[in-house]
Amino acid sequence: MSTRDGVRRPSLGDVTAPMPLYLPVSFVVLGLVTFAALVILMIGARSPYTHANLNLGYDTRYERTEQILVGEDVDFAGLSHDAARAAAGGVARGASRYVTAGCAGCHGLEGRGGVVGPKIAGVEADTIAQRVRAGPVGMPRFSASGLSDDEVSDIAAYLRSLETN
Repeated sequence: MSTRDGVRRPSLGDVTAPMPLYLPVSFVVLGLVTFAALVILMIGARSPYTHANLNLGYDTRYERTEQILVGEDVDFAGLSHDAARAAAGGVARGASRYVTAGCAGCHGLEGRGGVVGPKIAGVEADTIAQRVRAGPVGMPRFSASGLSDDEVSDIAAYLRSLETN
């Protein structure tokens, strides 16, 4: 090794140090992580459970899963619990209680049926009351302290009014 002005320069007899093992291993790990991320993104993008398969009508070319039509967009003006309480009619109070008691979560905003619950718009008041208290398959039971008889009759009045609309 020759030195000139204090600077060390390599010569023919020098042996270079071996490359540390962590450098190639880190490149392999980085490559595997990148590959896994791309595979997960591709699976997600091609999944039949993404919103890309929601169409306005049936697509005859789509064969991967059963097609479900969601329906038309419905404007929902909202329900105010205070306004419903101030209203004189049981239908308005029933509409508010229907949402706040959680009925709309299973049976849909207008009782037309949802993902979990069946259509209940237009069902007779005594049937509604019996099912609210008994809690048929998968439906919670509502005690009189949780949902009074007057509130149940208001909900039934609201559901009956939907059938006539």
